[in-house]
Amino acid sequence: MSKAAPEAIPRGRRRGFDRQDAIDTAVDVFWENGYESTSVTQLCAAIGINPPSLYAAFGSKAGLFLDVVDHYERTHWDPVWDAFERESLARVAVRRLLDDTIEVFTAQEKHRGCLVTLSTVNLADRESEVGDALTAIGDDGIRRTKAKLDFGVRDGQIPPGTDTLALAQAVAMMIDGLALRAHWGVPADNLRRLAAAVLEMIPEGGGRRAPAR
Repeated sequence: MSKAAPEAIPRGRRRGFDRQDAIDTAVDVFWENGYESTSVTQLCAAIGINPPSLYAAFGSKAGLFLDVVDHYERTHWDPVWDAFERESLARVAVRRLLDDTIEVFTAQEKHRGCLVTLSTVNLADRESEVGDALTAIGDDGIRRTKAKLDFGVRDGQIPPGTDTLALAQAVAMMIDGLALRAHWGVPADNLRRLAAAVLEMIPEGGGRRAPAR
């Protein structure tokens, strides 16, 4: 039986390069330094490749960062939003969102807070490819929250005429604030007390009511 010819390795890329390993390593580098302050040299040193290999694999520092963010969102935030969507009561869903968010923010001592929030706060160019991607993630969270609150209005859980967009934006602001405080080392119990305050902003409509906690 003839043997297949070995797969050619692109010039500049070391043998054994693993794309997912590179992304996992880059998470640590971006988290420690922030997107703006992280250099290609730092990334290459941490991953163990040279710049041509990084560009061949990811296109640019921005391309690598966007892959990192995509991996981060799928790993940590898809389960949070899936649980949120499964809740039929709007206030319960928001409470679940905040509880799960705090768990994500505080579960790893090395990675406290939120990579997206921290990167957005420190981003210099909001009109960049990275800026557009981070903005889209934030906008999607507001859209999902507003849709759940709108359902609550239609279902009689929340009074008609409630400004659900403002409430959804307030939840997003709270999440951003929780991310920063978690990054600064504020304990999870303190974060939960802050999160409880945002639930008080969601009025009940006299129909279906969220169970007492």
